[in-house]
Amino acid sequence: MKTHLKLYSVIMALGICLFTSCVKEDNMFTDNGNGGESGIVELGDLPPTRTAGATAVTYTTVTKSFDAAAEVDVPIVINYTGVNGAPADVTVQVAINNAAVAATSTTYTALPTNLYTIPSNTVTILKGQKKANFIVKVKASSFNFALTYALGIQITSSSNGIVSGNYGTGVFIFSAKNQWDGVYQIVSGQVTRYTAVGVVENPSTLNGTQVGNPNITMITNGANSVIVSNMKWFGGGGIAGIDNTVATINPTTNAVTMSCLTNATLANRAGLPNNYDPATKTFTLNFDWNQTTAPRQMSLVLKYVSAR
Repeated sequence: MKTHLKLYSVIMALGICLFTSCVKEDNMFTDNGNGGESGIVELGDLPPTRTAGATAVTYTTVTKSFDAAAEVDVPIVINYTGVNGAPADVTVQVAINNAAVAATSTTYTALPTNLYTIPSNTVTILKGQKKANFIVKVKASSFNFALTYALGIQITSSSNGIVSGNYGTGVFIFSAKNQWDGVYQIVSGQVTRYTAVGVVENPSTLNGTQVGNPNITMITNGANSVIVSNMKWFGGGGIAGIDNTVATINPTTNAVTMSCLTNATLANRAGLPNNYDPATKTFTLNFDWNQTTAPRQMSLVLKYVSAR
């Protein structure tokens, strides 16, 4: 019986040692009975999607969104998962590991060193606390918005606890958003199709009001421009041929210039307003496309309702 108990104890101890290098969960470990505490040190922003014990062919990813300012502090959370917090001040060393970016996706571009600075590679989790922030200062207004930037971030050592095997390294996608980025409700609007210049399509099931259609999403495309997505015909059917419609805002005058990356004919309608009201966060847009063949005209008043 004693032999069986000893064997069971060894197996349990080995299982716990393996478990602690993989699992991402707070408040998991208890005092070890000798005045110290066993805990996992991990990147706290990463979602718990890794499989325990799995070979790290790719790394867990998470998106950090922020305003496209000249410089913005992006906090990366470092966790200590002991039951009562850190048993003493825990000194954690953090490094950039962009090999993780290359291993995860060829669609990501490692954030160039001229677009960020690291004030300190040392993070201290204070006694009794469970979190501290590693700061990346990002020059978001200088981003090339055609690229998907990412940083590989790795915990290289800790003065207390065990560095997580699955959550000690992660890939952080840096998504800068300009001031117009967001979800907008259609306050009013009209879409009109023509079969030829001056000839309105009749009968038509697609001409009519925009009110009642789904919200429009404005997605940052540059420092002063957004992709206008999710536009629909009357009744909610998707509009083909104007994917990647762009609204470019003059930040001084708030005038808006409409264009399209996939249809060069899309433009402002002459004599009609195209502008943005910063006080109410409202776009007034009037544009058309295919002007010389089978014209299509769109008018929209869009009011900001939430972040994207």
